[in-house]
Amino acid sequence: MIFIENKAFHTNVSMAEVLNNIKEGCYFLNSRMEFEFINLAAEKVIEKPKAELLGKCLWDVLPEYVDTKLFHLYNKAYGEQELQTFEVTTLYTNRLVEVKVFPNKDGLLCIFSDITSIKEKEKEERYFDKLKLIGEMAAGVAHEVRNPMTTVKGFLQIMSKDRNLENYDSHVKLMIEEIDRVNNIIGEFLSLAKNRARIVKNSSINQLITSIYPLLETRALKEGKIIKLELGNITNIMVDQNEIRQLLLNMINNSLDAMGEGKSVSVITYKEEGAVILCIKDEGSGIPDNLIHDIPNPFVTSKENGTGLGLSICYSIAQRNNAKIDFNTSDDGTTFNIRFIK
Repeated sequence: MIFIENKAFHTNVSMAEVLNNIKEGCYFLNSRMEFEFINLAAEKVIEKPKAELLGKCLWDVLPEYVDTKLFHLYNKAYGEQELQTFEVTTLYTNRLVEVKVFPNKDGLLCIFSDITSIKEKEKEERYFDKLKLIGEMAAGVAHEVRNPMTTVKGFLQIMSKDRNLENYDSHVKLMIEEIDRVNNIIGEFLSLAKNRARIVKNSSINQLITSIYPLLETRALKEGKIIKLELGNITNIMVDQNEIRQLLLNMINNSLDAMGEGKSVSVITYKEEGAVILCIKDEGSGIPDNLIHDIPNPFVTSKENGTGLGLSICYSIAQRNNAKIDFNTSDDGTTFNIRFIK
């Protein structure tokens, strides 16, 4: 046997030192599932000192895990003397952990590591792969779709000038508006594409906000709403200015859409260690519970006439400009935080 400190662990101290200093959590349980060794990383996860754990049964220390997946797989590992590797979400911290259980006749060596961030990164990569595919599909079909639509729109505009068709003016106008709407959707589709010419330069987020503020304020005043600017002392960052303007327009307009008269949107910037934060906070009714997890995905929207592409575009823009978006929402409103990593 290759382990450690007391009578069940008969080898040299150097092995104990190695296991004690690895970043993964590690402990050894004897055949009675009692702790005989535990390293520093595992102590921090269990949140109890070694002195309180050594000699204690794992299931007495962590009774909440009795009769769970962890309990059954530990018993299976020892009973069948077979390595068990599995993932489990911790009951205390709600983190995803990969556990490897190495059995021998004297007990179990258990090594675990937090893989929450790895899984989140994989999920994020799958999401942006999907956006890239959508963008490529859009680029491929946009030309073929737009050409016949342009022809149809042209003939409709000719018909609208024909006095013999005056009785159909409202119908023709509606058809032209719908064609324009489809064209706008195709344009938004194309904004999801990642492989396009970009100009990245040293930029002030505050200046980009103030440059589009008059346009947004005009809409807000017309609807009896307010846009508040709370721009902090932030450093310049390397971004594509046109893309960030598009992100700002999409997200602030979304916030205005979500609110009633008399409500306000706050646009806030501030510094955080290693990052510049852009915060857009509205006083709307919040994102519906059934959409919270899917809101970044294309075609997901709570608007009656929305395309569900605006936020997807924003997530794609953020990713291309070394930023991440997170949000919190309630009945009192929604706050989006865009974190630009310097």
